[in-house]
Amino acid sequence: MASCNVPFVFLLSVLLSCSETASASLSPSIPPPLPIPPLPSAHQLQWQSREMAFFLHFGTNTFTDSEWGTGHADPRVFFPSRLNTTQWIQVAVDAGFSRVILTAKHHDGFCLWPTQYTNYSVAASPWKNGSGDVVAELANSARAAEIDLGFYLSPWDRHEACYGDTIKYNEFYLGQMTELLTGYDEIKEVWLDGAKGKGEKDMKYFFKSWFGLIRQLQPTATIFSDAGPDSRWVGDEAGAAGSTCWSLFNCSAVTIGGDNDFQYSRNGDPNGIDWVPAECDVSIRPGWFWHSSQHPKSAMTLLDIYYKSVGRNCLLLLNVPPNSSGLISDEDIQALQEFSKMRESIFSKNLAEAAFVTATSTRGGNMNSRFSPVNVVKEGIYTYWAPEEGKFDWEIHLEFSKSEIFNVLMVQEPIQMGQRISEFHFDVLSEEGQWLTVTNGSTVGYKRLLRFIKVETRRVRLVIDKSRSDPLISYLGIYWDAFSAMEGMLDAGISPPNLNSNQTIQMRVYINSFNLSKTT
Repeated sequence: MASCNVPFVFLLSVLLSCSETASASLSPSIPPPLPIPPLPSAHQLQWQSREMAFFLHFGTNTFTDSEWGTGHADPRVFFPSRLNTTQWIQVAVDAGFSRVILTAKHHDGFCLWPTQYTNYSVAASPWKNGSGDVVAELANSARAAEIDLGFYLSPWDRHEACYGDTIKYNEFYLGQMTELLTGYDEIKEVWLDGAKGKGEKDMKYFFKSWFGLIRQLQPTATIFSDAGPDSRWVGDEAGAAGSTCWSLFNCSAVTIGGDNDFQYSRNGDPNGIDWVPAECDVSIRPGWFWHSSQHPKSAMTLLDIYYKSVGRNCLLLLNVPPNSSGLISDEDIQALQEFSKMRESIFSKNLAEAAFVTATSTRGGNMNSRFSPVNVVKEGIYTYWAPEEGKFDWEIHLEFSKSEIFNVLMVQEPIQMGQRISEFHFDVLSEEGQWLTVTNGSTVGYKRLLRFIKVETRRVRLVIDKSRSDPLISYLGIYWDAFSAMEGMLDAGISPPNLNSNQTIQMRVYINSFNLSKTT
């Protein structure tokens, strides 16, 4: 029988390791930290996870080359000879969108469903001999593709004779709302605004009654308006949130359609008592309705909008208007396809996933895998890193096996635990062993994306400087965006290197010469 030559020190280390494991398994679990209110509801969490939605402006304006119709266009102009809502949905799905919102009625009052309350609808048009229903066709197409459906029912109605009579018009509006909420299965978003032209009839809307009806008939629907209650307007139509953007908000500080402080809507409120994240609406074209003389934004512009909306804790609501034949135009589709390919190219590979991840502390100790820093490279918001209570050096370190090139940082918080972080910065380790800050930010929320100059390093760290309570990080992503890198160099008047070669622009040269380490 061979003698055992295993070193005593090794055996002792194995025994100690087993003892620690057994002790850990017998120890009570460390509970999660307390959530910090206000907190999102279940349907707000689902809404935020969608990230992007299609807005579909369609109606008589499409055929009269108008934006704000007068309400007097002959309904017979509405004749989309090739209308195909399945094509609309397929374009949305192919571009990575999982929610569509249709203008069931715009300001001109023309209704895309055969409402019982007015003759000014598709029922009075020659399309399908007056038996058509655009809302129904879109609902069927969305259901088949398993994507969310919402609608916009304009409060301002330039056609309806009772508009201006507070009681009669609110009854009329509630009647139409009931039709839409009960006739088309599940509705996931109801979009309202306070738009109204100058000099129009004075009108008081009973928003509380409207919201109450929506809650009764479609309890999982997200309600959008200037003041929520579920999502808020970001304050512009450029698709850009503030670089600081809290989901925390005070609904009482804003009036729907009123003369509001748009900066408040853009930034949110760190002391807000309501959870009302922002929605960024923007059109792919200069106008909201299709016009033959207009053309879509470039894919690069759409990517920039994505960084400034989804990348700033918001949902991007991108309007893609069908044309007069009833289809989304080829040039819009091409821009969307390029936009989708760009996002796939950038975000398909998270360099952080291959890194060795550590943190300055872990809730319950370093042996506690439930709150381990390793969780930050697992997708989803329900696993996260949490620091030890009472520790205020909040840092996550990543070390790569080799030098990596990147220029984008993604940070996510587990927002079901509340939005916490109010200031952070991101450092890379130079060849001389110095930490250099390449970008910084304020709020994080569901998702924060930051672009910075191209860097190459083996070690990085995320440092949380300020937080409403112990910070929690659910995901950390590090990416290479060749498109923004090229765009940034052209903006700075620099000739870009061959992106297919191994050339690397030295970080110090950029920082010292051009001071490009900015947050976008």
